[in-house]
Amino acid sequence: MNFFDSHAHYDDSRFESEYEGGSEKAISDAIKSGVVGFINAGTNYENSLKSIQFAEKYPEFYAAVGIHPSDSRFCSELDFEIQRIKNLYLSNKKAVAVGEIGLDYHYEDTDKPRQIQFFEAQMRLAEELDAPVIIHDREAHGDCMDIISKYPKVKGVMHSFSGSAEMAKQLVKLGWYISFSGVISYKNAAKVKEAAKIVPHDRILIETDCPYLAPVPNRGKINYSGYLVYTAQALADTLGISIDETANLTLNNAKTLFNLSL
Repeated sequence: MNFFDSHAHYDDSRFESEYEGGSEKAISDAIKSGVVGFINAGTNYENSLKSIQFAEKYPEFYAAVGIHPSDSRFCSELDFEIQRIKNLYLSNKKAVAVGEIGLDYHYEDTDKPRQIQFFEAQMRLAEELDAPVIIHDREAHGDCMDIISKYPKVKGVMHSFSGSAEMAKQLVKLGWYISFSGVISYKNAAKVKEAAKIVPHDRILIETDCPYLAPVPNRGKINYSGYLVYTAQALADTLGISIDETANLTLNNAKTLFNLSL
C-alpha cells in the first residue's frame, strides 16, 4: 500500500527532541513504511521556507507556504508578509499550495479581526496564483465558511476536519476536499466519523498533522507519517471499504488536488 500524507510539520522541534534520529530518521522510516508523498505545511515565513527546503531535499516532499492564524499576531505589515509568501510560492515548482491558513478562535485573547485580515489576504493570493489552499479551522466554523464562500474560484482542503456532516456537505458542494487525521481513530470521534460517511470518495484525504494527533494505538506519542496506516484503517472501517482502497483513493485525490505526478 502507498500512502500520501497531505499535512505534516517535519520542521517542528519536537522531532529533534522526541524522535530518535530526528526528523530525517522519521522521514526515512515513513518512506520505508509505504508513504510515497508528503506535504509539509508552513505556518509562517520561516517554516514555510523550511518546507521549501524539505521539498528540494526529498523527492517525496512538496511544500505549502502560508501564515497560520495563530502566527498572524507575530507578523509585521500585511502586504509585506503576503509578498514574502508569494515569493516563496513562486520560488520552487514543488510549492503546491497556500497554507496552512484559516482561523483559530480557541484562545480568549484571539485577535479575530487580524486573523480574518490575514486569512482573506491569503485567499486573494491563492486566487491570484491559481493555487489550492490548506485551511485550519478551530472553533471558527461559521466565519471560515463565510470567507470560503466569498472566494468561489479558490479550492482546497479543510485539514484535520472537525466540523459537522452538514458543514462537510457544504464544502463538497463548493468543490472542496476534506482531510481526516488520527482523530478519526479516537473513541470520541463520532461527529467526525459521521462527516466522513457523507464525503464522496473522490474528495477525501488523510493526514498526520505530525508531530501532533497520533492515531490509536499510538495516541499520546509523537506522531509521524508511518502511523498513517492507522488513520487509513480507521477511515476504511468508517466507510466500509478496504484499507487498500482507502490508500489508493486518498493518494489519487491528493494527486488531483495538488496537481502532482507521482
